[in-house]
Amino acid sequence: MSPPLAHSRGFALLGDLFLQGLTPRAREAWAQVPDAEALIAALAEEAAAEQYTRAFTLELAPFESAFLSHDGLVGGDIAASVRELRARCGLDPATDAPDHLGEELRWMSFLTGAAADAARDRMPAQAIHELERAVLDEHLLRWLPALVASLRAQSEPPPLLALAADLSLALAVHRRVELGGAPTPWSLAPLTPVLDDERAGLRRIAEHLAIPAQAGGCFCRSTLVGIGRAFELPAGFGARADLLEGLLRSAAHYGRVPELCAAVDAQVVAWDLEWGLLDQAGLAPLAAPWHARIAETRRLLERVAGGSPKPER
Repeated sequence: MSPPLAHSRGFALLGDLFLQGLTPRAREAWAQVPDAEALIAALAEEAAAEQYTRAFTLELAPFESAFLSHDGLVGGDIAASVRELRARCGLDPATDAPDHLGEELRWMSFLTGAAADAARDRMPAQAIHELERAVLDEHLLRWLPALVASLRAQSEPPPLLALAADLSLALAVHRRVELGGAPTPWSLAPLTPVLDDERAGLRRIAEHLAIPAQAGGCFCRSTLVGIGRAFELPAGFGARADLLEGLLRSAAHYGRVPELCAAVDAQVVAWDLEWGLLDQAGLAPLAAPWHARIAETRRLLERVAGGSPKPER
């Protein structure tokens, strides 16, 4: 089997799992994957569905726009950009949620499959390779490491989905290295300097940290609840911004803000390490904006630990 064809089948297998969960067909296919056989055997149908729902509904949204947009919302300009490039590739631009992780992986399956067909027929494939680079550099590899880090940080990471996320990242990086060439530098959404506003309080800080493109990664709900439990701090309920605000207020009440900030900072450092895979693969321009944003968040946490913010009245 040629490398592009192997990549195509791998991307398809991964994309289907992230889009549809562990269907009977997917279960049969994943039982053949090294390291997955034991996970599959121990995973009942109901448990697989529950893990999928928890990971990608309650914990995080597996959409490029959720990670890259300035407000953390799904859709918008980023989804429109995905649709535009999909159309250039000959795919239906009207697909619902085109920036879903599963859709982007299946997109790569389509392109690597086309590259395999071109190689088999001894036809030029340069245009296909350029489209592959565009998908990886302008979309998938701009956010996949952040999703992998967030999934791994959940209090009970779903084993099969965590393995699939790791394999997705490894496959995407491997294919990008094979394609060669340096990625074009890019930038995240502009940073909101939340502490530059003298009126900024705990709510504003919590809202800022709840947006992946502002914080440098995505805090899952169970990650935040776990941090609260470790320090016996009530986090409350609701959205991630509400949990973050609850933790900050509880820590302020009990005089444990520095300890809380240190625990949050440890999670932020873990995000940074995930992007190191791209640095090691020679794809540093893709990781650079995230490294810079994470450094800003660490400075923010240092200032919060030092007592800069004031609770709003």
